[in-house]
Amino acid sequence: MSEHRLLDLVDRVPLTQPFPDLVTARSYDLGMRKSALMAFRAPAERILDLVGQEPLEMIELGCNTALLGLHIAGRLPRAQVTGFDEVAELIEVAEENLALAIWANAEVDMEVEKSSLHRLPVPDSCADIVFSFSSMHRWKHPVETLKEASRICRPNGTVVLCDSNRHADEGFITFILQFVKESGDHFMRQLQAAYTKAEAKALLLEAGLDDWYVIEEDLGLIMSSRPLNG
Repeated sequence: MSEHRLLDLVDRVPLTQPFPDLVTARSYDLGMRKSALMAFRAPAERILDLVGQEPLEMIELGCNTALLGLHIAGRLPRAQVTGFDEVAELIEVAEENLALAIWANAEVDMEVEKSSLHRLPVPDSCADIVFSFSSMHRWKHPVETLKEASRICRPNGTVVLCDSNRHADEGFITFILQFVKESGDHFMRQLQAAYTKAEAKALLLEAGLDDWYVIEEDLGLIMSSRPLNG
């Protein structure tokens, strides 16, 4: 018997042009600053749990406006974080955020670059940690990008990708809608474009990465190359 859902999230609706101009990208960035700190906390701590004592090379796939990358780089002064995104407008806002961090004398070693996520300009096995948060739903070539994440991660490294789960419990969805307020429409479009656990597993299978892990957590869907703590 199929589950009755109040929200129309049965079928995935890909995003066509989520950030058509710089104004939209800046508005998104401002909304994330105001309302997403709680959402950032769990993925940030999950990534930080992977860190040992040695200097790190970290790559973020789909860095959006660099908020999470800056947070991680600020917590890990010995880490070098490189963020890539396919959307020029997001990269421009990310560069503005990096400039603000420099003005604030923040000790962060981070850079961002516009690039196709399925053809990154980096060598094989160059990153200790490859991570992503809230961007997989807009990847143009998800299977190829998953392969790329595996290619650039060192053999003893970890890939951890976090995004929304389109089939999350509606209670979590309505709870989040109370906080995003003016960004509610964008949040729902993003959720409609997100994958389910079954769809994520199918992508991994197609990418030849069916030994990776997929777990559901509250509103999120987490894919990783190895088991994660917590």
